[in-house]
Amino acid sequence: MTPVFALAFDHRNSFRRDFMGLAGPREVTPEQQAAMIAAKGVVVDALLAAVPDIRVGRVVLLIDHEYGGDLVPRAQAGGVLVAMPVEESGRAELRYLDDDHPERVLDAYHPDYVKVLIRYNPGGDTAMNARQRARLRDLAKLLDRRHQQLMLELLVPPEDAQLAAAGGDRGRFDRELRAALTAAAVREIADDGIRPGLWKIEGPESPDDAARVAAAARSADPDAACLVLGRGADYAAVRRWLAIAAATDGFAGFAVGRTIWWDALRAFLDGGDRDAAVHAIAARYLELVRDYLAAGPAANRPAAT
Repeated sequence: MTPVFALAFDHRNSFRRDFMGLAGPREVTPEQQAAMIAAKGVVVDALLAAVPDIRVGRVVLLIDHEYGGDLVPRAQAGGVLVAMPVEESGRAELRYLDDDHPERVLDAYHPDYVKVLIRYNPGGDTAMNARQRARLRDLAKLLDRRHQQLMLELLVPPEDAQLAAAGGDRGRFDRELRAALTAAAVREIADDGIRPGLWKIEGPESPDDAARVAAAARSADPDAACLVLGRGADYAAVRRWLAIAAATDGFAGFAVGRTIWWDALRAFLDGGDRDAAVHAIAARYLELVRDYLAAGPAANRPAAT
């Protein structure tokens, strides 16, 4: 299985809200718009700087059309595969961009992967889950006529009763309940005929959790693979998740964003040096790549020189 190392910066609502401190797109001034586009450019340049040091695996950039669309050709020309989101940002229920016309983004930017984020708890609203699966089926039919592969980001937020069963502790929910719910969600989605090539999965808390989720994904499609997403967690937590995933058959790599770029971009937008930000982001990304390869099968490690 070819490793996949994705640097995620397709953030839109969360980027405006959490990073820029803005309530929504209507509040964005031209200067703030330019700053966000510049920040996307820093991350793209960091990933391009890292490419020569990646001797095993695919280098992937997750980037949105809203602030990063103009950067897609440069990334692809530099040997980076591009994944672009086609869902509206920040919604509890899946809706596609451009009034449910995701093909418009694909036709305009020609990404290598199509990314969709879905919040789906199999113990939650069954009617909403069914609607979301129907929308995923529509997208799958669209992609049948295209070269792009589906990358499905699956988030399983706790229902109130589930969180209460974990004593109101989100960490305990993650450790005790999330993996089983994630595997059930994967099976429900796959049983409805939806076969993502890549599943972006929240970090596994144990080897058993990782194996359970990967088995669910591969039971529907033996060629499917799971990627660990970062959830904006601290560096130590992400490294722990990656070590578990790398040792688990069915996981292929990661798709991590804020853990890699947040601090360096904060320093840059506060007046810091751009080259320093590029270097710091590239270095952090490469550290995670090396960690993943070191924890995984020997066949994935680059040959000694």
